[in-house]
Amino acid sequence: MKTKFSHINILISLILILSVQNRLFANDLEVQILKLSKEAIHTVLDESVFELYLEKKWFPSQLNNISSESIVSVNVIGNIKTYSNLSILFLDQNQTPIEKQIQVKITGRMRVYTAKKDLQRGTIIEAEHLNESWISLGSNFEKNWIQLNDLIGSETQNTIKAGRVIHLHNVKKPVLIKKGQPIELHKRSGNLELVIDCVTESDANKGETVLINCANLRKKYLGQIISDTKAVWRKSL
Repeated sequence: MKTKFSHINILISLILILSVQNRLFANDLEVQILKLSKEAIHTVLDESVFELYLEKKWFPSQLNNISSESIVSVNVIGNIKTYSNLSILFLDQNQTPIEKQIQVKITGRMRVYTAKKDLQRGTIIEAEHLNESWISLGSNFEKNWIQLNDLIGSETQNTIKAGRVIHLHNVKKPVLIKKGQPIELHKRSGNLELVIDCVTESDANKGETVLINCANLRKKYLGQIISDTKAVWRKSL
């Protein structure tokens, strides 16, 4: 009887040991996948700007039967957001390459810039206007991220109070020409080039075609902006 119970105890011990080993194996695999996922995400998001923490959201069951050494690569699919999709390429037991999709949850914090003082609408942002800060990643962090190089020289679209975080939707690229600004419209007719003094009907940047009002002729044209003082005729209206 003692022998029988001893065998049962040994069997239970072996089962427990295997169970623990399987959990450790699964944890090691998960850690490796999350590590590679984080590295893939940091090829898109600057590591000096984003401090990221990844959690498993969904992994396919096929990953339960592989080792971490079988993973070939992990790559980002689409846009990076709170719940991000990635592709994982691995070798199965027959060394056949298989690609599957995984999903991870991203938390952490990102570096942002706040207004050092009140910035009125239309202000061209300079470095002296900004303070650096860190905030937790929100649900739409990917839509609010803005790099310092893109922020410097941009124009505020609304008044930003001192201490407020400057988000992507708060700024825009400054326009080359503002609505109502005088401009010369160059219109070629045969060998002649006419130069007409007009004004723009909307904000515009170089290369854009906008409505131009030439009040002296009581006419309007479409003209392509080529500098801050000059446009080329494209169409008479």
